Amino acid sequence: MEDRGHKLNGCCRDINIAVLGAKHVGKSAMIVRFLTGRFIGDYDSEMEAVFSTHVPIDGKQCTVNIMDTAGYVPDQELKEDLVMWADGFILVFSLTDTHSFQVVEELITELRKIREDERIPILVAANKSDLVHLRTVNSAEAETSVSDQGMFISASEEPESVKNAFLKLCKQIRCVSKKREKLSWTLQRPAVAAKLQIRQSLKNLAEKKLWRSRTSTF
Repeated sequence: MEDRGHKLNGCCRDINIAVLGAKHVGKSAMIVRFLTGRFIGDYDSEMEAVFSTHVPIDGKQCTVNIMDTAGYVPDQELKEDLVMWADGFILVFSLTDTHSFQVVEELITELRKIREDERIPILVAANKSDLVHLRTVNSAEAETSVSDQGMFISASEEPESVKNAFLKLCKQIRCVSKKREKLSWTLQRPAVAAKLQIRQSLKNLAEKKLWRSRTSTF
């Protein structure tokens, strides 16, 4: 991947989303449901592709690039270029597969480690919420995971839940992006830059004095 694709399209910056999870949890079905409104249940679990669409976010038309990824295997090394490309992540697990829930927990740890950012936008999607009779994931654990940073969805039965999941993450990404841009703009102001430079000089001076005081005791 060459860059993050953050070009201005006349309305807002592009938004890049990577959808991750174990095999057969419904990642591709979720993406196709969002893009086309249709449900298709059979996909190649090794497929990787990027799809683009335009959606209104906070009153502005945005281009959203969505990467469908192959099923993640525990202890598998994540592709760093994929992780750095994405502005946010949807981590999908199936409520009928306990293993897939454990995979999502591992992915959260790995993503934050690689990006070195605890605030990176992550949405956990608990798929197949319609299959109540087949549920194997502990209800309390699922509720905790979803209430913190996600949603219950059903790619097969509830298209609106899928749409809301993508829109929710897009808004989180936009919010984080605005905060970072505001901080960057503030730091570039001459007065702020001067204060930071003085603060750093004082810190360096204090460290230099401390080093001298220590060496004088030897």
